[in-house]
Amino acid sequence: MIKNNSHIKMPVLQVLPHLNSGGLVSGAIEVATALKKNNLDSVVFSSGGFRENEILKSGTILERGPAASKNIFTILSNKKKIIKLVNKYNIKIIHARSRAPAWSSYLAAKELNIPFVTTFHGTYGLENFLKKKYNNIMLKADAIIAISQFIKKHISDNYGVKDKIHVIPRGVNTNIFSPTSVTTARIVAMAKKSKTLDDEKVILMPARLTEWKGHKLAITALKSIKNKKVKLLIVGDVQNRNKYKNELINLAKNLKVQSKLVFLDHLRDMPALYMISDVVLSCSTKPEAFGRTVLEAQAMGRPVVAFNHGGSVELIQDNENGILTEVGNTNELSISLDRVLDLTYNKRNIISKLSIRNVKKKYLTDMMTNKTLNVYKELIKKK
Repeated sequence: MIKNNSHIKMPVLQVLPHLNSGGLVSGAIEVATALKKNNLDSVVFSSGGFRENEILKSGTILERGPAASKNIFTILSNKKKIIKLVNKYNIKIIHARSRAPAWSSYLAAKELNIPFVTTFHGTYGLENFLKKKYNNIMLKADAIIAISQFIKKHISDNYGVKDKIHVIPRGVNTNIFSPTSVTTARIVAMAKKSKTLDDEKVILMPARLTEWKGHKLAITALKSIKNKKVKLLIVGDVQNRNKYKNELINLAKNLKVQSKLVFLDHLRDMPALYMISDVVLSCSTKPEAFGRTVLEAQAMGRPVVAFNHGGSVELIQDNENGILTEVGNTNELSISLDRVLDLTYNKRNIISKLSIRNVKKKYLTDMMTNKTLNVYKELIKKK
C-alpha cells in the first residue's frame, strides 16, 4: 500500500496510445489495478485494444479516443477531450506513457495547473533535430519515470536532464508468473499448441515481429546449435508485418531449419509457455529499455540468454541466472544456447532458484506500483 494515502484524493488519468501488447500497456494496467486496490479512482484514455478487458476488470474507467495520433489537429482535439475528462472525473494527476499522448496531456495539464507525469518506456529515436524536439515533450513532466538505470542514463546523456527522474523498474506478478501456479493440464495444452515434442529442447523467443528484436539473428544461430532436437518458438504480434514474417520463413528455409521453427501469435497463457521452454532468448539489436520478458522468464525459473546491452544487463548476473553474449554475434549466441541446453538438472535447478530469488527481491509488481503511487502522492502534496 502507498504511504499515508487515507487523506489524499488522487484520481489518476493515464493516457496511452493503445491497449494491445507491450510493456507500456502492462505498466498502465498494473498501476490502474493498484489504484483501485487502494480505493483510488482510475481512468484510462486510449484508442483501445485486445487488453481492454484487463483495464475494465480492475474497475478502471476506460475512455476511448485517437490517443495514438501524431496529427497536430488530433492532438489539439485530444487536449480538449482530456480537459473534459479531468473535469468530469475530478482528476488530480495526468500520466502519459508515450510521446503523442504526452503532447495533448501536457497541454491539458498546463492549462488546468495539475501535475503531469511521463514514463520513458524506450529510448526513442534521435535521428535528427525535429525528432529530438518531438521527444522533448516527455521531459516537460513534473516527474519523469525511467523504467531502468539504463533509461535514466539515456535521458541524462541525451537530454541533459538529471533531476526529477525516478527510476522505477518494471515488476512481475508472481501470483501469475510462478512455476507452482501452472497446472499440468495447461502445460500439456501449451505443448500441443506449440507443436513441441517431449524429447525436444525448446528455445522461447517472446518478441513481436519487428526487425530490431533480432529474429533473423536467432534463426541464423539456430543453424549452428549442436543439439539437433531443438525447436525455436517465436511468439508475438505480427502487427501487419507479414512481409517481414515471410522474410524470416525464407531465411529458415535457406538455412534448412524451417522444421525447427514455430511462429505463434501473442498468447494469453505465457506462464505455461515459459514452463515448456528450456531457455528464453532475448537478442534485440537495439538495447531493450528494460526487458520484461527476461524478468517473466526469471520468475518462472527459466535461464535466459540475452545480448549484453540495455536493461538486460541489470537483470542478468552473467553465468549465474543467465548468460550475456556479444551483441550481434550469432556464433557466440549459438554457443551460449548450447551451454544452457546442456545444463545438468542440478545446475538448472540452481539457476532457477537464483532467478526466482532475484525477482522476489527487487522486481515485484507491487514494488513498482507502490513507488509509482508514491510519486503521484508527493506531486499532489506539492501542489
